[in-house]
Formats: sequence, structure tokens, C-alpha cells
Amino acid sequence: MTALHDAWTAHLETVRWFGGKGSGARVVHLEPLAWWTPPDADPAVRSEIATLEDPRGRTEHYQFLVAHHGGAAPDGATVLGADPDTGAAITDATTDLVALAAFVAATAPDFAGVPVGVWAGEQSNTTLTLGDTDLYKLFRKVEPGPNLDTEVLVALSGGAVPEVRHRLVGDWPAGTLTDLGNICERIAGATDGWVLATRACADERDFADEAHALGVALRAVHEQLRDAFGEQTASGDALADVMAHRLAAALDQAPALTDHADALRARFDALRGSELHTQRVHGDFHLGQTLASPAGWTIIDFEGEPAKTAAERRAFDSVWRDVAGMTRSFDYARSAHANPSGPGATRWADRAREGFLQGYCEGTTQAAVLTAYETDKAVYEVLYELRNRPDWVGIPLRAVRDTGSGHHPATHHPSTTDQSNTEHSNTEQSKER
Repeated sequence: MTALHDAWTAHLETVRWFGGKGSGARVVHLEPLAWWTPPDADPAVRSEIATLEDPRGRTEHYQFLVAHHGGAAPDGATVLGADPDTGAAITDATTDLVALAAFVAATAPDFAGVPVGVWAGEQSNTTLTLGDTDLYKLFRKVEPGPNLDTEVLVALSGGAVPEVRHRLVGDWPAGTLTDLGNICERIAGATDGWVLATRACADERDFADEAHALGVALRAVHEQLRDAFGEQTASGDALADVMAHRLAAALDQAPALTDHADALRARFDALRGSELHTQRVHGDFHLGQTLASPAGWTIIDFEGEPAKTAAERRAFDSVWRDVAGMTRSFDYARSAHANPSGPGATRWADRAREGFLQGYCEGTTQAAVLTAYETDKAVYEVLYELRNRPDWVGIPLRAVRDTGSGHHPATHHPSTTDQSNTEHSNTEQSKER
């Protein structure tokens, strides 16, 4: 370990995009990639791949964007230390606007001279703003090969997803082309879906129409994904086993789940004996992955759940995982209400949920499948919040308690029909619509 490793380890606890805060993970190795700018430039900018190891010996890899300044670092830049050979000040380049301008000019010359900023929203990557028209996303948690988000956006090419303008690729590990970032169009006049929904909830303004349109947009993207990548079938028994295994692992880290474990498993067991159609899906769908604009809804960030491996995130899954992600997100939006557990907030969330389901499938859904995915998502959320936002853990725990008490939105909405033993493919659903 070096002083620089220690400095980065401490810095990671302060940044939103690092998903392992509080886990005890430490930077144990830094692998410099080729310089993006000339190495004798001031500043010189490159990516470095950091290997992090937690107390259990598990490792992950993150991309750091690093700048070396021959003179003093700019005001506001986070200084991690000094190069032992040259004495150059080493900064986190994403806090260093001078370095970011040099990085953009070197890696995307068409955007040289365009004003560069750092988007301030919560996310698991770092996004740079390029003027008013484009966004430069730097992937943080990386694995060798293509990035899922870029792979999907290129395959779908517009429509309800942004258009890709540029790919940033690095040689890591040696001999492997790995996506490190991309430039996408910035949706004109867009409002973050989470901001839009929480404002509506706080005002008790009905969101059903907007949610309906979002359901229609998700259905269209699912159809595009199926056409681009194909579809398969999967055993409901196998899915129930996977969800039960995740629950068992979560119980060790979240004792608050223990009293509800039997009721949660029962939700998963309802999948047994069924066969599900699977395909590529978004994988981490919630209001924060959507943009509302005068042109309609745009769906973004197709990387899947940050805690999963690339292989797990690329694997086919049921479309109901994405549907459940959004219905859980409406539950999260209740947090903006003056009385999140009161009848006004509950009514708002129920109306949004029903509008979304009507838009996605016009009232015909697989209730047992949706309920199982909502339950699995709530268990994941409990762990995520405990690690990253402890003050928020009450939101998914409320859903877990509702499941344990037998109350669950999927069991009492008139728009929900139980067809758990035979799940229709998107094609069959389209025929019904």
C-alpha cells in the first residue's frame, strides 16, 4: 500500500458514484493506462484502473480519471498527492475543470472548446456536460470488454433512448478493448423523472397520465431489445431459487429482514412450476433512469444493477424485473410527501402504479411474477440503502413489512390479473393489445 492508495481509499468514501462506502474496501493497486493527453502536457490526463479489495478478499475494478499538474493544482480540485518521480500534483480530474477541458479536447476533438461541466445528480458513474447538447459519461465500475449501456444504446439507435455520438475505449487488460465512457445526446428540455414525480407527489398532483406514457415507452424499448438480442425461456423454479438465495445472503447483513423471511420466500415460491419468457432488459429501471421532455419519455442508463457483474447484468431476464423496478420507484417517490405513509401519498403512488401498468400492458399482467420481482427488488434496496444511504432504509423496509403482513399492491389493484403459470411474450401481449 502507498500513500496514494490510502488517499484514494479515503476519497472514495466522499463520492456518490462509489457503491462500496462503508464496506471496508481499499485501493490495493493502480494500473495506469495510456495518457489521453501528451504525457508532458500540463495538465497530463489519463485513466487508471484501481483494484479494490474488501475485508472478505473480494475485488472490484474502478476507473479513476487522474490529472498531473506540473505547477499548483487549480482551486477546487481534489489533490490526492504528488508523483514520487516528478513531484507533479495528482488530482481527481473530475473535480478539476482545467483537466476536464484537456481530456475532452484530447479524446473527442469535435467537442474541443465546448464548455465542460460536471453533472451534479446522483449516479453510479460521472457525467460531464458538453455545452447544452451532449453528455460525456465516464464509467466508474468497469469490467473487461463492451459496456452494457453503450452496447444497448448503439443497438437501439435512438427512439426512446439517447443517440451515441462517441465511444471512449481503453486497452485493459492488455489486449482487450474495454469501454470506459461514451458521449450521448443531451435530451432537449428534459426533466429528470424522479424530480418530476416527487414534485407531483409533494403537491398531491395526479401522475397517472405521465406514468401511463412511461409504461408505453418501456414497452417499446423492450420490444426493441427483443428484436435486437432475441429471447429465451427460463424456469420459474430456477428463478425462485435465485431470489431465495439472494434473500439468504441478505439476511446475514440485514437482520431487520429476518422476521419477514418466510413471507418473502412465499412470494418467490409462487413462481414454481411456471415458465418465463426472458430477454435483454434494462436491469436497474427506476424514475432516475428516465427523462421527460416535450418529445416524450427517454430511458437512459442500461448498465443494470451496479452490484452485479457484467455477465449477470448482460444475462436475459423477465421484462417484469424492469416493471417492478418502476413500481418500487413510485413507492420511493412517496418520500417527497409531507406524510409519506398517509392516505394522500399512498393514493398518489397507487394511481401512478396503476397508470404505469395500464400503459405497459393495458391491465393484463402476471401478478405472481411481478410480486416476486417487487419483493426481490425491495430486499436488494434494503442492502443498498444500508451500505449507501442508511437514512433511506425505512422505505424498502416498509415494503418488506407490507409483504410480511400480507398487504402488497400487486394483490389488490383492479388492473392486475394473475396469469402466473404461463407468461406471455411481448409478441403475444402485443396481439392482445
